Amino acid sequence: MRGYYGEKITKKVTITSPEEQPLRITDITSTIEDKIKYKLNTVEKGKEYSLEIKTHSGIKESFRGKVALKTNSQKKPELELIVMGTLQKEIKVAPQHLYFGTIDTQKGISDTKSLTKTAIVSSVRESGLIIEKIESSSEWIMAEIETNQRGEKYTIIIKLDKNKLPKGKFKEKIKIHTKYKKSSEIADIILEGKVI
Repeated sequence: MRGYYGEKITKKVTITSPEEQPLRITDITSTIEDKIKYKLNTVEKGKEYSLEIKTHSGIKESFRGKVALKTNSQKKPELELIVMGTLQKEIKVAPQHLYFGTIDTQKGISDTKSLTKTAIVSSVRESGLIIEKIESSSEWIMAEIETNQRGEKYTIIIKLDKNKLPKGKFKEKIKIHTKYKKSSEIADIILEGKVI
């Protein structure tokens, strides 16, 4: 089951018996009663059943659990189904990885364009995206928000401060805190390079 925050999801599973003896499902239990509800429907009495599984009030977080069906079958007295719900991300960041290459500070950096990169943050479905704040893992990384389409698409301009760059390889991170309707998400952008 995959869905966005608040979305109600329904899936069906068909249970059939290859045995001659009529199949009866005698009990159903679940480890995730708080997340899902289920309903067993008879397609063909003693032969085929349909199990409908729904999220209660819409998916709020990812989950995993089991639904167990007890039967009168000697070969399969219990059927166990793994049920997973995946909360899909409302935002998309592209690219998620920015490579600055080798930065030679001994030559003196006159072209600051080589120290500037951009990434696009956009909503997957519809408008309503808000960027609440941006955090960088180092003081020499600066990030600005440029609005392309408010609520739908933003450009993040990432600049490295040439006067504070540490020598050696770096692998840093920018965290973008977003809000979309009632849900909050944090997206990461990885920055890599080498300063000589």
